[in-house]
Amino acid sequence: MSDLERVGALSTTKPGKESRSRLKYDRSVFRVIVLAGILLVFATSTTGILSYRITESEVISKLKSNDLVRTAKSISNQVEGRIDRAIETSDMLADDPAVVEWVSGGERDDKLGDIVRKQLISLPHSFDYTNSFVVSAVTNQYWAEDGKVLERVSKDDPDDKWFFDTLASGKRTDVVVDSNKSRQDTFVFVNVLIGDVNNPIGVAGVGMSLKALSAEFANYKYGPNSHLWMVGANGTIHLSDSFEQTGSTLGDYLPVATIASLNEAKPGEQLILDTKNKQGQQVDMISYPIRSADMRLIAQIPRSETVGFLDSIKLNTAIAVFVSIVLIVFFFIYISRKLADPYKRALSMNAELESKVQARTKELAERNKEMTDSILYANRIQQSVLPAPEAMESSFDEHFAVWKPRDVVGGDFYWMKKVGDVQWVAVGDCTGHGVPGALMTMLSVSLLDRIAATGDNPTPAVVLGKLNVLLKETLNQMDQDGLTDDGLDLGLMFMEGDRTVYAGTGVTLAVSDSNGMRSVKGDKHKVGYRRTPVDVAYTDHPFEAEPGRVFYLITDGIVDQNGSGSTASLGRTRLLEWLAQYRTYPLARQQEQFESMLTAYMGEEYQRDDMTLLAFKS
Repeated sequence: MSDLERVGALSTTKPGKESRSRLKYDRSVFRVIVLAGILLVFATSTTGILSYRITESEVISKLKSNDLVRTAKSISNQVEGRIDRAIETSDMLADDPAVVEWVSGGERDDKLGDIVRKQLISLPHSFDYTNSFVVSAVTNQYWAEDGKVLERVSKDDPDDKWFFDTLASGKRTDVVVDSNKSRQDTFVFVNVLIGDVNNPIGVAGVGMSLKALSAEFANYKYGPNSHLWMVGANGTIHLSDSFEQTGSTLGDYLPVATIASLNEAKPGEQLILDTKNKQGQQVDMISYPIRSADMRLIAQIPRSETVGFLDSIKLNTAIAVFVSIVLIVFFFIYISRKLADPYKRALSMNAELESKVQARTKELAERNKEMTDSILYANRIQQSVLPAPEAMESSFDEHFAVWKPRDVVGGDFYWMKKVGDVQWVAVGDCTGHGVPGALMTMLSVSLLDRIAATGDNPTPAVVLGKLNVLLKETLNQMDQDGLTDDGLDLGLMFMEGDRTVYAGTGVTLAVSDSNGMRSVKGDKHKVGYRRTPVDVAYTDHPFEAEPGRVFYLITDGIVDQNGSGSTASLGRTRLLEWLAQYRTYPLARQQEQFESMLTAYMGEEYQRDDMTLLAFKS
């Protein structure tokens, strides 16, 4: 029934049938609307969820790779800066000639004593040190920051053990960190030996409080539940963003497993952890070494604070999704009911699309046939420039050639030219596959014919050098910048009487003679490429005369071919083993065996590259 007949039949339908048809139509439209709404909800919700997950992942990644490291580095730089300045001040005090002379003289020179005492008094006022000191090993007197003798140190007093340990340590400078839990403060003492390190006469230095840094710690906190700790090697908290935590241990605030992970950090190594706190909350942590003292800075940030701000994004996204769905469904209903009959539009669009597809398919089929015909003709042209079987038979007693382009045409070729008494034979592998590679073979064969036609009969190495220059000039590749960078691998044989010479690059030359089967390595510079020097010198490989010697010229398409079900290539070693198995056979039989083994080896594996093997007996 035609569309006109359908319209006529519809116009003569009885009222009852028309109402039932409309009811069926309304139900169909409703189903379509419901289905479309479900798909919209699913697609929009999925997009929102994925966007949120990606944002969350990026926020956490930024925290671990940037924010934690930057915070830890900033705080540690402040601590190290203060400690470094204290070390520098202590070194200056210990190296002061007046101090050295006064202490070595038993502190009896009042004039020098006045100078030293003034320094001890001025240091705490000039800098933020809590105390300064000079302790003599000559008199055992402890001179404090008020310029007076605080006490006489004694080996019997445990509180003075630090002094005698410092003298015996043999270390020029010693930094000691001491946490005082009752005072909720951490002190850093810098002890520097006076005089010879191996025979010191005393200890000088300064002490300073790090309590002021606790207030600054709060400025670096990521949120109210995050923590910053400066911890000693034994786990003691020397400094915290909360004063009451000073002097306690990490075990009071972190699980045993987390502390074990932190202890795995090597000296001087930064460590970032993704773990849980004692409350079971997910947290991100960093352990950052403080270079100037045996301490580490540890920062802990709950994951809830890291991604907490994303809750508002989640809510806003949900609202946007809901509003978008409502608007889209409303618009879809309006369009469906007021502007178009979905069934008729579907039929019309289907017919239109089918017509376009058929026309396009016909056009593509015609173009495909034209391209196929062109490529097949190109194959005939390419084969026409290869040596004819008759020419090969007239030049060699035995020979065979395996030439397998990956596509209909390819970048591999073999070439033979007779110039006077000189017989030239070559196998080449040009850049690319298919038509581009075939064009390169035509150009390369043309240039080889041109060089051979001069009649100069140079050695193969000289011919490769000339071909390199001509190819670079022809393709405008003399400079490093250019539109193309093409060239070829080439193995070239020169035979004149008993004289045989080979030169090549990238092409495998296998030789079978009285010494067995072996390969000859060519040069590394390929021919014609921009990176190949213009004046590159190739190497000739001469062979002494030996009847019955067989040469095999092989491109890398055979060497690099994968076997069925294997990612490993055939390889040069296995190829030589194949050829060695049948090297005593006539070359025609060798060709049969080689092609049979290659076919079995490849199995269902596709051919990766053009393949060429030319064998002949000298």
